[in-house]
Amino acid sequence: MRYWISALLVLLLAIVGWQWQQPATEKIHFQTQAITKGDIESVVNTAGTTRAVVTVEVGTEVSGLITELLVDFNDDVTQGQLIAKLDDRTYVAKLRQSEADVVMAKASLAQQKANLQKAETDLNKTARAYQRQQELMARKLTNQTDLDNALADYENAQAQITLAKAQISSAEAQLLQREAQLDQAKLDLDRTQIRSPVNGTVIDRQVDIGQTVAASLSAPTLFTIAQDLRQMQIEADVDEADIGKLTEGQNVRFQVDAYPNRQFLGAVSQVRKAATNVSNVVTYKVIIDAPNQQQLLLPGMTANVNVIRGQQADVLRVPNAALRFRPAGTGATRSIQTAPDMAAELIKTLNLTGDKASSVRKLFTDFNKAQQQARSNTSNNPMADMRQQMQQLRQKLGNDLQMVLSETEFQRYSELSAQRRSNRQGAPADLGTAAQVWVLDDKQQPQLVNIRVGLSNDEYSELLSGNLQLDDKVIVRAVRVD
Repeated sequence: MRYWISALLVLLLAIVGWQWQQPATEKIHFQTQAITKGDIESVVNTAGTTRAVVTVEVGTEVSGLITELLVDFNDDVTQGQLIAKLDDRTYVAKLRQSEADVVMAKASLAQQKANLQKAETDLNKTARAYQRQQELMARKLTNQTDLDNALADYENAQAQITLAKAQISSAEAQLLQREAQLDQAKLDLDRTQIRSPVNGTVIDRQVDIGQTVAASLSAPTLFTIAQDLRQMQIEADVDEADIGKLTEGQNVRFQVDAYPNRQFLGAVSQVRKAATNVSNVVTYKVIIDAPNQQQLLLPGMTANVNVIRGQQADVLRVPNAALRFRPAGTGATRSIQTAPDMAAELIKTLNLTGDKASSVRKLFTDFNKAQQQARSNTSNNPMADMRQQMQQLRQKLGNDLQMVLSETEFQRYSELSAQRRSNRQGAPADLGTAAQVWVLDDKQQPQLVNIRVGLSNDEYSELLSGNLQLDDKVIVRAVRVD
């Protein structure tokens, strides 16, 4: 009897222990956020450095000792203004020597001209003597020797004429050479006076009085002059993922650390095509015009830039967290039709055949699979930025297609892609971008709602279409509770 009682107690204790160890049923609490109405501004963030539009480095083409500095930092200068002087004594001496060489060359030319005149006189004399000898020879009054001597004198006088003319040409050339040396000496002397090449402001001075500057292979920099500080520009480096969003003429807001509570305005003036690759990070230089009438901006300041892609006022907004949310286990709930359709359209439009068509079809198939995989991977990760991953996949697809298609074919592909993306660039959007959000049904379970969104910022995206109204609740995250 005791044995059965003991066995029964052990069995009861085991049942109680087993029930005690069973985990409590987990519940999922869905946090929601309302659809709101307000303003949306889409921007591209970057940073750059302020610079003067035109900056001129003033140097010297001659060597010498700095004897005078007539301007200093922050001084305003005008074009042609004397700003520094070099020791000119050496160049004055060279100028005097060149002037003397010119005088000597002129004297030599005059001497050669006199020799020509003398040679012409001797030629006339020998010509008359030769003529007389010919007349006497005709009358048998002289001998052949005298006639030959007269002829030799005449021919020698002709040679002297030729020699004198050659010496005159040589003297004229020497005179031109000496005059050129004189001009060079005058130029070198003039270069000892350093003048401003432009109107502007001295922003840097790298020499002092008494310092020797040597002009050898390159001209040493003495001053740096900013032509007009009332008009500045910002040179910003933009990542390759964002460069396609920027175009000339877009408005820009920026701040500098010197005035943290003040916003400055500008505009994109140039998107340069030359890429810079640093540690496999590709960036492009974007030039932004920045008016600086009050001259608060100084060269070299770091500017935190927001390039405004588009603005919408008083529109329905859906939280970006709701666009990233996926209930556990749902995976990708819709197939991606854009890529296969785009592949077929591209192959048909470009008349692609053979290996090229197969390669294009494979690239779009891989792109489709990558999108599906990305959506599946982010279904259980509400913090993942799905839109950024899609953008990176599209960038990779474009790079791969550029290796397969010719330049003309790739240009056509870009045009087709631009037509599909035109409504996502800040213009009035009729279609927008397909997206998904989840709402709670009557049983407090997630229910899928397909929508289309337009402009987006860090927090919200513009709601263009979908079965959602103002103040409707959308799920932004799920929390497990006991």
